Amino acid sequence: MEEKLKSLTEILRKEISLYERLLRLCRKEKAVVIKGDLRELEKITREQETLFLELREWERARGVVMESLKKLVPLSGKLSLSKLAKAVKEPFASQIESLQKRAISLMKEIDQANKTNISLLSYSVKLIDECLALLTETKEVPIYDQSGRSGKKEQGRKLLDQKT
Repeated sequence: MEEKLKSLTEILRKEISLYERLLRLCRKEKAVVIKGDLRELEKITREQETLFLELREWERARGVVMESLKKLVPLSGKLSLSKLAKAVKEPFASQIESLQKRAISLMKEIDQANKTNISLLSYSVKLIDECLALLTETKEVPIYDQSGRSGKKEQGRKLLDQKT
């Protein structure tokens, strides 16, 4: 069982390392989105995809080890890292608990960074749409008549030839 627990802690360490890299990429992505560097954004996206694929493989490996540990640890129901940490002896109990906490913390940070990036990207898309609408003058704009009443008027196209 000790070998399985060593294997599990190594897998968890590897996953944490990948989550740390993913978090760095998410933070870098934020700066790139703000700067508007599409080439760098595409590069970061490819790196993130590669990390997700690698994380999936480590998750599978962890699942295999957890299944083999489930046969060795007398616990009912689904075996989780929390249950396992309570059922095994030191130093593995504290290692598993510590690694689990670090992984959860990193996932929360990644989630928050992703939410920020999604918000920034959504704002960028909206800004581009607004700029395009202004350039083509296809957006409704408020117009005031002589009495001061407000009305809306669809503007004609500025960049597009209306004659054809």
